[in-house]
Amino acid sequence: MALLTSKLPSSRLVYDGASLSLEFYVTSNGAVPAEEWLEQLPLAIQQKFAALFARMGDTGKIWNERKFKHLTETDQIFEFKVEADRILCFFFVGRRLILTHGFRKAGDKTPNREIERAEMYKQEFEERGKHEKTIR
Repeated sequence: MALLTSKLPSSRLVYDGASLSLEFYVTSNGAVPAEEWLEQLPLAIQQKFAALFARMGDTGKIWNERKFKHLTETDQIFEFKVEADRILCFFFVGRRLILTHGFRKAGDKTPNREIERAEMYKQEFEERGKHEKTIR
């Protein structure tokens, strides 16, 4: 199995800023959930996410919790927020921020299934990341 997963990168560069590199997580079968979800959004929403990615990459922080925040009671999962749309992510060694997937939030609380999905992607990324390099 290591031979199969080592053929595909675990991430793809989105934005290389002065403080952080933001990267899309790539699944072991080559899917890129955050990118695929982002591309189906209206252009105006995509542009707002792009601005947040650039700010985070360039400065390393976003103080406004209405735009970016840690999800409490998670394994260091964070979310970018534009209106009702969310992209979950986690920080990784080497000043990297890995974007796992996106979804539209319907209620007041981030659904557990979305958090569990991000935590699963994080675990997979950490395991695969031990054996491969990022394609930039």
